[in-house]
Parts: sequence; C-alpha cells; structure tokens
Amino acid sequence: MKVFISVDLEGISCVVCPVETQLAGLEYEKARVLMTAEASAAAEGARAAGASEVVVADGHGHMRNLLPEALPDYVRLVRGANRPWSMMQGLNSDVDAVLMIGYHAQAGTAGGVMNHTFLGRVIRAVHLNGIAVGETGFNAALAGSLDVPVVMVSGDQALSNEVAELLPWAERVVVKEGITSWSASSLTPEKAREAIRNGVRAALARLSHMQPLRVVAPVVLQVDFFRPLQADLAAIVPGVTRAGSVTVGFTGADMAEVNRALQTILGVTVATNEGYG
Repeated sequence: MKVFISVDLEGISCVVCPVETQLAGLEYEKARVLMTAEASAAAEGARAAGASEVVVADGHGHMRNLLPEALPDYVRLVRGANRPWSMMQGLNSDVDAVLMIGYHAQAGTAGGVMNHTFLGRVIRAVHLNGIAVGETGFNAALAGSLDVPVVMVSGDQALSNEVAELLPWAERVVVKEGITSWSASSLTPEKAREAIRNGVRAALARLSHMQPLRVVAPVVLQVDFFRPLQADLAAIVPGVTRAGSVTVGFTGADMAEVNRALQTILGVTVATNEGYG
C-alpha cells in the first residue's frame, strides 16, 4: 500500500496566528517543529496500518518547512516550491490513499483558524462546477482525477465540518477549535499526534469503503478575488475569461488542465498577497 501525505501548517495543533506561519522568527521555528511532528505521526500511523511506501509533500508557503532529519527514515519527502501540482506534488495513480495533515477551512469560514483559500488576501473563493472548494476540496478533486481517495484530514473543527459535507467517507481528526480566526482551543501536541496516528489507522482500515472525489468534465473553474486588480492580472492568463469586476472563469477538459490554469493564476497574482498562505 502506497500512502501520500500532504501537509499544511495553519491546521496544526496550537498554531493560531499568521506570525507562526510566515517563514521566519522564533514563533515560526516552533510551529515547523509541531508541523513535522504531526507529519511524522501520520506516517507512523500509515506504516502501522501496512503502508509499504509513504510520500510526504511539504505544502505550506515556500514548501521548505518540514525538518527532514526529524521525519521517519522510510519517508520520501517532496520539498521546495513552484511545483506543477503544488501541495499534491508526488501524487500519482499508484497511490492508494491520500492523507491531508494540518489543513484549514476555506476563506470566509466562521470559526476557521486562519481560514483562507490558497492566497490569504487575494482569493475570496474558488468554485468547481459551481461548488465552493478550499484547498482541501480542490486537492481532493485533483486526487480524484487519478482515482485516488482522500481518506483522512486533520485540522480544526471548521475544516472538519467542511470535509463532512464534501468527503463524508473520510476520517476527520480535530486538533483544535477556533475561537476567532486567530485563536483556538487546542489539543496539546502529544494528544494531537496520538489522535492523528489513530485516525490514520482507522481510515486505512476502511480503505475499501473510501471514494475518490470525481468532478464531471468539462470542469468549470471560477475564482473570486478581493480586488479588481487581482482579476485584471488573472485575466491575462490564456483561456481565462473575465466574469465580473473581481471574478474570472476558466473551462478545462479535466482537473489537470484546470490545475494548470489555477497555478498560473496564483503565480500572476501572488505579488498582491498581503496575508498568509
């Protein structure tokens, strides 16, 4: 059994505000240790459940957050940014199950700790065929295009609620509950790691009941921004059409084509980002 683990930072236990995620300083250094420990716990759970191969993709920011020396020695680590499949780089059709660790709710979610969608103050919402998706939903659809199911997701309670609607078969591990967007009531790191190990084992025990998230083709992507300038820049991308003052659209033959369009849109609008992501 081959397991792919995508790891973000905002949904890690005890991580509650942007200063902990912004790639420099003491608070960030503490947060990346917690992130690495939860990624390791997921890998340990997968190994205990019978995984013969475990691939871990660092999925936050510049994607050089995880401490390689602190990961289990049987893990293969995907590290570094500007990747065609971004947070899901390393995923292929040979993978049996996807785990998402440290993920967060989509932009605008009440009670979602550091809720955002890909770029904090750039993207207001993303829709696939009219359905609102955050990073979890978009990445699950990418996995689904390869017929691979997302079987477990960890993060806050708001994310768990989101996953229950979109991926009702998936195991959900709640490591914290948002008080405001920048505060939470959290499990301690050790309790969070224990919950993740147990959640992974439970999810993989039910692997035969898991389902890939399939999006019907052609796939219609809609991206809503916070400012017209961001839509101005996105509309430069070939195939992208302007659908409103802060909205663009793109229709692709499949999720791979839609992903290429979204990654290009993110690339041309990233300079306007003033938040986390």
